[in-house]
Order: sequence, then C-alpha cells, then structure tokens
Amino acid sequence: MKNYEANTLEDTKQVAKAIAKDIGPGSFFALDGDLGAGKTTLVQLICNELGVTEYVNSPTFTIVNEYETGKIKINHIDFYRVRHVDELMEIGMDQYFNETEVTFIEWANLFEEILPEGIIKIGIERTDEGRRISVG
Repeated sequence: MKNYEANTLEDTKQVAKAIAKDIGPGSFFALDGDLGAGKTTLVQLICNELGVTEYVNSPTFTIVNEYETGKIKINHIDFYRVRHVDELMEIGMDQYFNETEVTFIEWANLFEEILPEGIIKIGIERTDEGRRISVG
C-alpha cells in the first residue's frame, strides 16, 4: 500500500500523476472517503493525466459517466444514491467490469459484493493539513 499526503491541489495533482502512470486497460479502482474528501477531484485529475479533455464531473445523479481518450474508455461510477444492488444490475453494472476499460467507483464500499477481483482501493481521509490518500 502506498500512502500520500496531499496538502494542496498541486500535491493532489502529483498523487494523480503517480496513480495514472500505472493505469492500463482492465484497471479497477474503489474510492472511499467522507463527503467532500476529494474522491471526484482525484478522479478528475487522474482522467486529465490519462488524456480526457472534457470536463469530468461527479456521477452522483447519473450513476455512471463515460469518457473516451482516443486510447481508452474510462468509466466513472458513483454508488452513493443507489439503494439496492438490484438497481446496479438493472443498469448493467457488470458491463463496466471488463479488461479493456478503466473503471473508478466512488462509494464502492456500499456494494463490495459486486466488485471485481483485483480492484485497487483508494482511501481518502481529510486531515488538519489536507488529505491522506492510501492506494493499495
């Protein structure tokens, strides 16, 4: 597990760069942290590093946002407003767990039973100085 301290936006950009350099097709990430911890911001910065040129916003209400880089498709999913695992199955959640795309899931801890094997967990914790980001 790697631990990072991100006390500024610039620090968070450096964390995003470090995470992005190891991302390839079939990478799955589970992001957990309190409301306002910075989950969406981190995904935005990672997507920018991967070549997404459009604005990356929170999928809280849409549940899934998809982005293309020209090289890879990125899925950004948010489980926060989902009340039952059946809702996820109805929208075809399993289609996002494949070996050709990159998938980020915010609030992944709410439905751990459907997460693919090998998912990389990213925990974000707010501290007095900024944020502590754990990857592993």
